[in-house]
Amino acid sequence: MALVTSIEERNGGNTANKRKNVADMNNDLSDKREKCSESEKREAMSASSLGTLRLMLVCLHRLDITLSRKMSVCADKNSGFWRAIMVVLEISGHGVPWIIAALFSILVFTDSRQEFACNLLLALLMDLVIVGGLKVVVRRERPVYNAKDMFATVSVDNYSFPSGHSTRAVMVAGLFAMFLVLEVWSILIGCWAACVSASRVILGRHHLSDVFFGVMIGLLQCGVICAVWIPNPTCEELLKLLPFFGTLRDQIGIYGRGN
Repeated sequence: MALVTSIEERNGGNTANKRKNVADMNNDLSDKREKCSESEKREAMSASSLGTLRLMLVCLHRLDITLSRKMSVCADKNSGFWRAIMVVLEISGHGVPWIIAALFSILVFTDSRQEFACNLLLALLMDLVIVGGLKVVVRRERPVYNAKDMFATVSVDNYSFPSGHSTRAVMVAGLFAMFLVLEVWSILIGCWAACVSASRVILGRHHLSDVFFGVMIGLLQCGVICAVWIPNPTCEELLKLLPFFGTLRDQIGIYGRGN
């Protein structure tokens, strides 16, 4: 009897241990299911967020294309007088005239106007590098309705993002606004920059987003140049390092001495 009782007790203990092991396994499985469920929920939320972001970007892109097309009222070469005005604005915001003007001012002035011209030239060169680099990297095509008759273009100008005219016009206007004494001139050049930027969409050269980001980049560039502004004595020292600069300046004639 004692033997039978001992065997029964041993069997009962084994059964209890088995039940405990089964319970532990069930608990482990339940924990794993909860962890898997939480992981799946996070993945689902992440996928949902990405899907929402993608949908928003698609909607913004479509809106950009639609509004740009509606605003391109002078894209047709037969648009008449207003297209001619837009083309004049386009040329006024081109880099070549501004670089020539800056170089000429550096040659003929020695006062604060030379200082401004040197910093303006630095800004224009920086703008060429930044905008050209972004165009090559992004490679966004220009609007399909753009007439291929732009003034003085190179291969990189086949791309649309960002608008180089917008970056340049806003940057130049910002620098002039700090240099000019009369507020009315600052307002006028600010209006010019706004008109140049708007003309890019009206002419069908760019999408709205190209111009918007161009304006933002132009403001940033203006801030950078103001932060690293080169004073006139330093400009003079740097110009002396250029061969034949003094001879060329003497031949052209110097203005601004004694101011």
